Formats: sequence, structure tokens, C-alpha cells
Amino acid sequence: MRNLLKACAGLAMAAALMPATAGAKDYLVTISKPGHLYVIDAAARSVVKDCRLGFNVNPAVFVMSPDNRIAYILGGRWSELYGVDIETCDITFSARQSSEKVRVRTIASIAVSKDGKELYTVQNPVRLLPDRYEVMAPRLAVYDTTAGRDASPARTYPAPRRITVMATGRNGALYAAGHDVFEIDPKTGATSVKIANANWDRPRYSPPDVLAFWPVGSQNDEFLLLYTAAVFQSEKMEELADFVWGYQTIDLTSGDSKLADFASIEVLMFTAVRNPQKPNELFGVYTQLSKHDIDKRELIKRVDLPHTYYVVNISSDGREVYVGGTNDDIGVYDSQTLERIGEVRLPSGGDMAAATLHVIQRGG
Repeated sequence: MRNLLKACAGLAMAAALMPATAGAKDYLVTISKPGHLYVIDAAARSVVKDCRLGFNVNPAVFVMSPDNRIAYILGGRWSELYGVDIETCDITFSARQSSEKVRVRTIASIAVSKDGKELYTVQNPVRLLPDRYEVMAPRLAVYDTTAGRDASPARTYPAPRRITVMATGRNGALYAAGHDVFEIDPKTGATSVKIANANWDRPRYSPPDVLAFWPVGSQNDEFLLLYTAAVFQSEKMEELADFVWGYQTIDLTSGDSKLADFASIEVLMFTAVRNPQKPNELFGVYTQLSKHDIDKRELIKRVDLPHTYYVVNISSDGREVYVGGTNDDIGVYDSQTLERIGEVRLPSGGDMAAATLHVIQRGG
């Protein structure tokens, strides 16, 4: 009887996490120390799956497969890749990027193709010599997601330096944030600048500062990054400047891109996400939760948070905002009033630190 009950419970969970259909539900997916992946029923504010991963999860940056079933995780102290089935907790894919003589680190750069067949990452290798470290050229590694455990890259290409978060477009392009935002053809390695950052042509502007570490924004099918910059009154750049927040975005469906300022700097924000139902509404988080109208360049509302949160996300219907990372709690806020309307405490008690917080749709 006990085994039958377990089987029924497993079937119920699998049914609840089936690919999205009409009437699908929102789930939150995140990772916490010492090594748990959680699937959370967003409406019920309850954990429905606790996967004990069995590997070092640091830094716990991850992306979801297109069917929202596999979480592709950067772990192993920035050097290992894992694919975890969130229904069964099985490890379906793994890759150790370092070897005995070459140490490889990946800085948040992980993305999966829109058909789910390929996994991309930028490797930053260093050769270990008896008397020194030899910094080698970075490379884009392309993996076959069906390669299983201990996978090797199917192919590699030279890659720009400083690459962090990445995303894939429905046109097959890979977008990678670094000194600039690059567009890469993962079939040939051909690379071009999609959005100029350090090399932008804005005469009264300083070079921008871009913090890009958390791959969120799937509800809008967009690749969105925040930047800050100093804006001077003249091109001489000798007088006091206004310091501004801006955003740069790539529509992953059309490939269109945009860059625009939207506010003066009053508070810090680590991540931002737009309302999928009202794209003019942008929510940013760090010590406060801020809501901006980016079309009107107006702050709508800002509230203090009980502590620092690194990452923000939003429900599919745009009604709830979720703040996570840092500690062991996820705060739930009403997107219109910014009232705190709920909280999820992770049962392990371990903090999420820099882990990604995804909102996915399953079931129905």
C-alpha cells in the first residue's frame, strides 16, 4: 500500500508539471544551499518538489528547457554543467569543463536553443603551468543536450571576453552580454555587435555599467539588461552629470532591440523584469522594490523590503511580483499596489545566494 501511495503521488506530481496547456499554472523554480532545487506552486505558496542535487550548486545560475522540464544549471564552483529533470530529479546531462591541466570557469553564461537540442556556454580557460597561469582565449562551447553524463562539446568557436548571461532567439541566434551585447550564430560562430555598450555612440554619455548575472524575462520572451551611466550637459564632460538608469532589450521573437534611459539613479537595482501584460511597467529589485513606467520615464511606486533580494520575476498574468535570492525566503508582492501579499520559506533553511528564480507554466 505504501508503494502504491508513493506511485500515486509521483503520478500526481508528474501530471501537475506537464507542459503548459490551456489553464496552466505558474510554478517558481529556484535553488538553495546546500544543494536543493525547488519547484513551488506559486498560487499555493508551497513547495511541490524538492530535488536533492548531490553536487556543488555554486553559483546556481540556471535556465529552463523550452518545455520547462529540464533545468540546466551552472554549478561545481563555476565549472560544471548539469541538466536536471524537475519532475524526477534525475540528472539527464552533465559536463565537467576543466581538465587536469586546463581550468575552465563559466561566468553565468548558459543558454539553451529554442528547440531544446543544444546547450551553450562560454568557457574561460586557464592553462596550469609549473610556474604560472596562462590565460587562454575564451570559447563558445556547444553541447548536444542528449549527450548524457560526462558530455563533451559538439563544437567550439572563439568567443568575446567578459561574457555573462545569454539568451537564444527564435531565429536561431544566440545573444551574449559582455563588453557589448553580441549576436552569435551558434552553427558557424559568426559574431557581430547587436547592442553597443562600452562602444556606444552617445556623445554626452559615459560608458555604461551593466550588471548582468540573472537570466530572467522568459514571460516576455525577451533578453533584458539594466545599465547605469553618467549623462553630462555637454560633450566636454567637465560639469556635474545626471546619473541615469536605462534598459536594453532584445525581443527574442522578432530580434528587434532597443536601448533607452528611464530614471535617474536614486536606489540600486540588481535585476529587472517587465510586466508581460503591460510592457511599459518595469520592476527592479535590490533593497527596495521599484515599479517604473518606462514609456513615461516615471517612478510609479517604491517600497522598502525586509532585506536585500538579488532577483525579481513576475507571474504570467502580471499580477504578482516575486523577489528571491540572498536568503531562504521568496517574497510575493501585488504588482499594482506593491503590497507584500505572501511569502515562501524554503524548507532546507539554506540561502539562495545568487541563484536564479524562474517562473514557468506547467499543467492544465
